[in-house]
Amino acid sequence: MSATQEKPSILCMFSGGIDSTGALHHLLTEEKFADCKLFVHHIHIHNRENRAKAEAKAVKHILQYYKKNVSRNFVFTESTFNSTGFGPLKATRFPYDADVIAFYAANIATARKDIGQVVVGRTKTDVESGGNYSSRMRRRQEIFDAVWLLEKDTKPEFFYPILELTKEEVWYSLPEAVRNWTWWCRTPVYKNEIAKPCGRCGTCMQVKTFIDGSN
Repeated sequence: MSATQEKPSILCMFSGGIDSTGALHHLLTEEKFADCKLFVHHIHIHNRENRAKAEAKAVKHILQYYKKNVSRNFVFTESTFNSTGFGPLKATRFPYDADVIAFYAANIATARKDIGQVVVGRTKTDVESGGNYSSRMRRRQEIFDAVWLLEKDTKPEFFYPILELTKEEVWYSLPEAVRNWTWWCRTPVYKNEIAKPCGRCGTCMQVKTFIDGSN
């Protein structure tokens, strides 16, 4: 790359959760990314878990913090994916977040050919979790590849800036004000429009090992 060429832009898929916030924090504070144009995209995922409202609130306040406290520009965009209409099917499953993220990220990247990397929050804790995690990550890549199939340009790569950190290490790497706004629960409980962690889902059980589980 010549001195006059700009570095490839970065697309960060941001949910307001601990992992994606850790990834975003890394991009906003590490000097090596300072010259990269940064796009931050949030998908309002509406499904039977009913997390969209809680995540949207987290995203709003976290981004407000960084706009105020970090001298790093970024472009924020958002979109909506809604599978609540699956109800009458009495379906036992609904689309994985990773699948939705891959589809939207690929479409954004086809619209902005300067994007060279797609960042998602993936941690050491995820990698070591076992189960079908590896299969789901392969499927995410396959979905991304399928969308890119008709494109002639070089395909962006997924990049995991916090892959060497556990979820706990990511949590403590964040400013306290940011930690207080992150959202992790899969099935929030709403009371007077205020979301609270259920305390029972897999992620709640996971974070209880290093925080008190309150928001």
